[in-house]
Amino acid sequence: MKLRLVIGAAVLLLSACSQAAPPSSNVASLQSSNAGTPSTAVTAPSDGDQPRLRMDMTEEEKQRLFDAYNACLAEKDPNATGTGTGPAGTDGKRRVYSDEAKNACAKKWPLPPWEMDSDNPTFKDNWHKNVQCINSRGMKVIETEPGSWTYDGEQTLPEEERNKIQKECEQEVFGGGRK
Repeated sequence: MKLRLVIGAAVLLLSACSQAAPPSSNVASLQSSNAGTPSTAVTAPSDGDQPRLRMDMTEEEKQRLFDAYNACLAEKDPNATGTGTGPAGTDGKRRVYSDEAKNACAKKWPLPPWEMDSDNPTFKDNWHKNVQCINSRGMKVIETEPGSWTYDGEQTLPEEERNKIQKECEQEVFGGGRK
């Protein structure tokens, strides 16, 4: 059974909040390292006030940024007057916010780490290296486009091991501190 996985910061982080990320071509400066090489500065345009995730952030640090976005939505549309599907709140109820609230809070949506941002000129090549790394460690995947891949046949590794491989390859190829 082929399962399509969309990998990238957005996918890794959207599990915390399933609101669609507003598009942005703005990026911040970060440090990046590749496969054991010393860190070198990656320069990019400024984001202004919009937060950007970092490869070395803890899950708690990431969650705080998404919580700020969700708090903004709740403030701008306390009755969740939007239509469609939305993420479950802490009380288990679904929240669907209006487009007006989403637009008002767009600058609070965390951008993906610069290393994992499709606007980064090195992202496409690094994504290809990431897929090669994943395959070299026993997962069989096919790159479908930069930022996503799909399984190539039945997987024999347990899910926990596959998650570990994905994280290790991302850190190896894209950089980032904590494991």
